[in-house]
Amino acid sequence: MKALAFSLVLSTTLLANSSPQVLVPNGGWCWFQDERAILVGDTVVFGTVKSPQGDIDVHSWKPATGAVASFTLAAQHESDDHDAPALLALPDGRLLASWGNHGAAKPKEHNQRLWWRVSAEPGSIAAWAPVQSLAHPGNLSYTNLHLLEDEGGRIYNFSRSTGFNPNYTVSDDNGRTFRYGGRLLFWPPPAKSDPKLARATGGGRPYVKYASNGRDTIHFVATEDHPGAYQNSLYHGFYRAGALHASDGRPLGPLSRTNTTTLRPTDLTPVYRGDPDHVPWPVDLHLDAHGRPVTLFSVQVNGAASQNQREASGLELRYFYARHDGTRWIVHPLAAAGTELYPVESDYSGLAALVPHDPARVFISTNADPVSGRPLVSSADGRRHHELFAGVTTDGGATWTWTAVTHDSRVDNLRPVIPAGQPGVAVLLWLQGTLRTYRDYDLSVVGLVHRSRAP
Repeated sequence: MKALAFSLVLSTTLLANSSPQVLVPNGGWCWFQDERAILVGDTVVFGTVKSPQGDIDVHSWKPATGAVASFTLAAQHESDDHDAPALLALPDGRLLASWGNHGAAKPKEHNQRLWWRVSAEPGSIAAWAPVQSLAHPGNLSYTNLHLLEDEGGRIYNFSRSTGFNPNYTVSDDNGRTFRYGGRLLFWPPPAKSDPKLARATGGGRPYVKYASNGRDTIHFVATEDHPGAYQNSLYHGFYRAGALHASDGRPLGPLSRTNTTTLRPTDLTPVYRGDPDHVPWPVDLHLDAHGRPVTLFSVQVNGAASQNQREASGLELRYFYARHDGTRWIVHPLAAAGTELYPVESDYSGLAALVPHDPARVFISTNADPVSGRPLVSSADGRRHHELFAGVTTDGGATWTWTAVTHDSRVDNLRPVIPAGQPGVAVLLWLQGTLRTYRDYDLSVVGLVHRSRAP
């Protein structure tokens, strides 16, 4: 693997802000549902899916005492990390959890439903109202919950559903009921004559990450399609006051109130232009102190020759960092992301996370040195593993200082998540163990309170 052609600084000192704690012995999550973890007072609340049981669980963790509690929202739902619940703290302090399936549930009708529950008491996961669901005309996956105060507390729940495209449902009664809202974006399966088509199957599905200011605006970044099926680019837009806008605020049209729309990802503002050897996939999205979007994304590089090989392996992945400065998007290489998690999904990286209240700080999972791209081979077992690194920038993302969070592990450290919280402190959650496929894994959830450190 060749070294990265950009400048970074690496610190190899192991962080010792606090000791990592195993919170849940069996649980996983995907990365296209948010928020996967939230802070409620002094308590971290997060959701997981058990493998192979398929239980949809919610957990609470008090970092100050180490106390952990769990509640099963839906037993034996579907063994698939794509079903991890999104969480939202409601104005009265109760919690809303929402989830979908990933197409393999039985009976088949379960795949076409939005599922949710509301906690019985403020700030507690000990008891929940019964499971509710809403039927959709197509399979529903990935839920993303955002409440806008200026719209009377309306909750938007974005998911992939009708047409395999991003759609949304809304609740105007704090999650007691939901109704279908409309389709956010339209992207059909590409024609076989499309020169950007990489694989004739699996297309017609944009991948979207969302972030909100909680008041009046919901930002999102999207690809045209799955990176294994199409030579994607990455685009940005935002919703405000009933309309969709480009990054510069230019109106793109009203938010659809039906199951059709003409707005495509390609109508949004380009963040990163892909090509056959540089195919992006969104990883994380948050807003800075000015309410401007900052995003992380992975890029599969030098993979054009193997794009039609479903079992391709050993392909190089990299992370990129992009921020909008109020006028334009500024994109910088971030770090080496190493190789894919398993061959069938050659675009699956270990993932990365922005610190929500301080997006000049990031955490990444990689099985390569973040700077040189050299394989990380553990001295514990002589095997290559994904490790976690903390990164900080003082120049808007042009250069980064890296510090190891884990090292010389016997298992992988994957998919970091950081709930919004106190400035200067990041509550870091991640998955530790073995991920064979998104339906088959032996993963524990680990937590660590990580304090900032000057580069």
